[in-house]
Amino acid sequence: MNLPDDWTTDSCPVNGVDLQYYRTGEGPSLVMAHGLYANGRCWEPLVADLADEYDIVTYDARGHGRSEAPESGYEIEDRVADLVGLVEALSLDDPILLGHSMGGSTAAWTAATHPDLPRAIALEDPAGMYGPPDMGPDERAETVRKNVREWSNSSLEELERDHPNCDPGLARRLAVANTECRPQIAEIPREGYPRLERAFADITCPTLVLKADADTETRAEDLDIAENLSDGRLVHIPDAGHCIFRERYDPAYAELRTFLHRLS
Repeated sequence: MNLPDDWTTDSCPVNGVDLQYYRTGEGPSLVMAHGLYANGRCWEPLVADLADEYDIVTYDARGHGRSEAPESGYEIEDRVADLVGLVEALSLDDPILLGHSMGGSTAAWTAATHPDLPRAIALEDPAGMYGPPDMGPDERAETVRKNVREWSNSSLEELERDHPNCDPGLARRLAVANTECRPQIAEIPREGYPRLERAFADITCPTLVLKADADTETRAEDLDIAENLSDGRLVHIPDAGHCIFRERYDPAYAELRTFLHRLS
């Protein structure tokens, strides 16, 4: 496992599971939660730009990366308990939480159910904005299991070719993340992601929501949902898809930096 020279890594028993985490930087605490199929190392470009000002912790969610993969415990309550437990185990004070997709859902529900824990949250195209997709729970789970099976039988070179628009380093990290996923993560889409508008109504800390570009109707729906936030801002990033920091890093980073500076 190749890590940047200034990163450290260790495992931590949290909520009955050993979670692998990575840490670098100095300053206020900033915890990053990745999306489905990813791992804590996929945040490397953003971490590099923020580590001079923040004590950054990323981690592999259960079933991902180097963390354990129990047979059960993949509901939103479990992912929230994992994140809260990691913050407490590392004695992180008043952390900012940042999450992408699945990790965005985790960060949002953590803020909603543990309002005294985060200083603020930033969400990158979080899962759960629109309710469940057209596929049923079993079909969603089988799609994930199929992907994991295919990745386990593929070489890193083959998987790197699945990310033609990424720089070689990022393509390699994404390929490694794919090979480290375990079949148990199929339970995450089976359980689904609870609607975020319910979480937003209970979030009291400052919140930034970065959303993928969308048509006018979807943009209006997104903004209506964000109205449930007491101290929040939703921004659509032009020409961005679901992986906003991967596809449109500069404008997404500018929005995040503005948000973080507001907290100073």
